Amino acid sequence: MKRSHKIMLYKLSCLLFALVLMFLPHRGQPYSDIRVLATVLGVDGGEGNVSVSAQLAVPVAQNGDGKASTVARATGGSLPEALENLEIGLGRRIDYGHLSTVAIGEGALIDDIYNYMSYLLSSGKMGPGAFLVYCSKSQAGDFIEEAQQMGESSDAELANFISYSKRANHVATTTALKFLQTLNSSSHAATMPCVQLEDEDEKSNSGSGEQSGQSGGGQGGSQQQDEQSSSGSSGQSGQSGGGENKKKKLVAVDAVAAFGGDIKAATILDELTTRGVVWQDPNSDFGLVELRDVLIDGEEVPSVSARLTGKKVSRSAKIENGENVLSYKIKIKLRLDDSRICGNPLFYDKWKNALEEEFGSVVQSNLMRSVEVSKEMNLDFLGIRESFRKYCRKGYDNFELSSVVVNTDISVTIQT
Repeated sequence: MKRSHKIMLYKLSCLLFALVLMFLPHRGQPYSDIRVLATVLGVDGGEGNVSVSAQLAVPVAQNGDGKASTVARATGGSLPEALENLEIGLGRRIDYGHLSTVAIGEGALIDDIYNYMSYLLSSGKMGPGAFLVYCSKSQAGDFIEEAQQMGESSDAELANFISYSKRANHVATTTALKFLQTLNSSSHAATMPCVQLEDEDEKSNSGSGEQSGQSGGGQGGSQQQDEQSSSGSSGQSGQSGGGENKKKKLVAVDAVAAFGGDIKAATILDELTTRGVVWQDPNSDFGLVELRDVLIDGEEVPSVSARLTGKKVSRSAKIENGENVLSYKIKIKLRLDDSRICGNPLFYDKWKNALEEEFGSVVQSNLMRSVEVSKEMNLDFLGIRESFRKYCRKGYDNFELSSVVVNTDISVTIQT
């Protein structure tokens, strides 16, 4: 082969090698080294001074699941700036595809929350199904840091707790999309469940809310037992900086924060009012409810627990005798937790009907309590005005929350 042919062949080989290198996929830094996963996001402050806190699952080279949990914080003049500063401080991009919960810190104003949720949804950083919670006694950043210390798998503890409440608990929950929808409805009001961490030995002062006003002092819709069972496994020892081991537990969601109307800050509803909110929520149809100190056939029963196995809620709005009338129709199916009660010879003769009536009476009391508080505050967190917009246009055009007449038809069936 001539020398000129060899040179030409060499040049063609180099050109072919260069083309192959050009079209090979770029192999940069591994994905796990440049990104972290956000599971919970906390937002504090208002426009001009925003603080964000993210609970992160950081991929690491280790045995086991290959991830570690951490909490990162950053500030900025706006939410986008604070989130950008969070990534700059980490030196990694944050993947929000697994973001399941957004916590709002104490004192946040409704206008700021609306802007934050709108941005997170429109930017794709938060899906419409992400849950919203309100930290009623602390800043969101402090709450998330304490929650992160509760267990070895703490990167998912808070998210699992809220999602459990949604699936299997008769408590108030709300998603980002639902919050914005109800806030933008004609009622201009929305609710958000309250969460908080406290020491296990700390006494709760919510026991004073036992003014159910029912004969026998019955209470219904008590969700605390389920909440404590769900948080009990997560309430592991969290280590404080002073060397002390303090056990923490999540306390939720026996109160909700109401937003809207002329009130810019959150209004925390009491326990009984919250129960009324939950009973009229058609999406909350599972969980434990309880009667306490019930008088049945002359015998006082300290506690009767039942599992809510189904609930159907319907409402109708109309004008009667010149008044706006809203009617709730709620059908409830319960199964007693203690099957021995069903084996009592008196159960079908007296106890079953008495228990059904007592449960129905308590549900009615809780719901009417919510209606009264809504009227007193002039804050339509039950969506009464929106019901008239949908079902009775004439009543909607002449709507006044304080003058609405509310009727209830509660039907309780104990299944055996």
